Amino acid sequence: MAPIYSLLHDYLKISIKYQHTLIYYMDWNKPYHSESGKTHNHGSIVGQSFTPTSIKKEAKESESFLSRLKKPFMPTTWKWFRTSGTPKVYEYQPRLGENTKLNLNLPRQFWPFLVDSQGTPFQSTGNTIAIEMDDSDYLEMGSRQTVQMEDADTEETKSVTFPTLRFTQEGKLYQLDWNKFARERKVAYGAYDEDWGYSRAGQPTYGEASMYDSTLDLGWNNKFQWWWILLGILGFFGLVKWMQRR
Repeated sequence: MAPIYSLLHDYLKISIKYQHTLIYYMDWNKPYHSESGKTHNHGSIVGQSFTPTSIKKEAKESESFLSRLKKPFMPTTWKWFRTSGTPKVYEYQPRLGENTKLNLNLPRQFWPFLVDSQGTPFQSTGNTIAIEMDDSDYLEMGSRQTVQMEDADTEETKSVTFPTLRFTQEGKLYQLDWNKFARERKVAYGAYDEDWGYSRAGQPTYGEASMYDSTLDLGWNNKFQWWWILLGILGFFGLVKWMQRR
């Protein structure tokens, strides 16, 4: 599948760029038949107001479409939370015509807080979080979110920072609700067995308290719909004919 898909992608990209180049360099102010010297009173052609700005806009839209045909970056591990430096945010969307199943080893203690807008947990059984996405869904993780949590000993409010995780499945949004987590849990010194809390030897934190440095494993299973190749070919010839009529 990969060689055919790659060839189709390269063919589409080169052909569309070639069409844009022809349009860009055409002299739209030149009268009809000027090469033959027979033009005197025909006036300017209709395409005179076609500007380079509109051409660039079409080129950008075409490049955006082509980018959705490219195979996205799919790592097998990701540094989900960093206690220092800039957060490493990962974004993923299946390419056009592709269905993706992603198995994510999110720690089980966070599963009840991976919820939809109604507070319903995404998953409660299994060994990993299993996310199924089509080409209209997306996933984003690795940014930082700070919430206020009560200290179990002093009852003071502390700022605690966690990594984000959000995705859609069948267009429905699920995300880690750290505000819900903060309402139900407390931060405490000495409670170091859950990979978050106050800093300790060998376990730095982002600020006074946070999740410790954390990495997630990602397992991918992708299925490409072959009818998209035919649709892409038909769409390409339709685009060429449309541009030739302009």
